[in-house]
Amino acid sequence: MTNSGFTREKLRQGGGRGNGNDHLDELIGATELFVYQTPNKKPKGFESLKLFLAASECELIFTLDIPPELKNYEAFRITHKAGEKIPDGVLKRCHSWAHGRNFLHSFFKPMYGGR
Repeated sequence: MTNSGFTREKLRQGGGRGNGNDHLDELIGATELFVYQTPNKKPKGFESLKLFLAASECELIFTLDIPPELKNYEAFRITHKAGEKIPDGVLKRCHSWAHGRNFLHSFFKPMYGGR
């Protein structure tokens, strides 16, 4: 990520300012949310997040599909079990959870072209 203008210090600081609502509108409609966490770190609240996702008919799947710049991170992907968009309330909670722990995250939102 240093080629993208991010220094090691900036990566350590992360983007966890605020509660995650600052750009939540960009995530609405996403079908996948990826969270990249520091390796060998068991984050507080992880078990309750997993229970919340299961109750919301969503899945949390650990993945090796990680950008090369983040090769030392562990990643998990959140999706809706039916392959639909992730419910807004679920996105909000997961996004706030990631921001609260200063974890990097990315998402996939399909483009729907209409006529």
